Amino acid sequence: MSKTDAILTTQAFAEQAGVSASTVSKWLREGKIEGFKQGNKWQVPADQLARVTEAPAGAAYQQPGKAGPDTPPAADSGQTYSVEAFAERTYLTVAGVERWLKEGRLKGTKDQSGKWRVDGTNLARSALQHLIRR
Repeated sequence: MSKTDAILTTQAFAEQAGVSASTVSKWLREGKIEGFKQGNKWQVPADQLARVTEAPAGAAYQQPGKAGPDTPPAADSGQTYSVEAFAERTYLTVAGVERWLKEGRLKGTKDQSGKWRVDGTNLARSALQHLIRR
């Protein structure tokens, strides 16, 4: 890590990644992302965002002791979720789900009332497996 890299707090990192601060702390403890403690607070290089937002296909984060790649995906084909329901199934916040939908990182459509409906097939995407609550 170079000294010129931007350093983020867990809260700032969480907001940019679209997850909760507790999820970022968990990722740090598990070694999914790299960071360092300054006093008793985690500091995370901004370049670590790429590790959680742009994971290549087949490189999904796998927690020790959790289901492996042979496990059927947790997606329901044809199923759609409200933003809130999708956030409950993942480590994304409601604001994170909405941001990812707007950025095209999640598949979804707006219903007749203008509310987002998140496509259930997102749950089967390998790049999102590390975000699914198990």
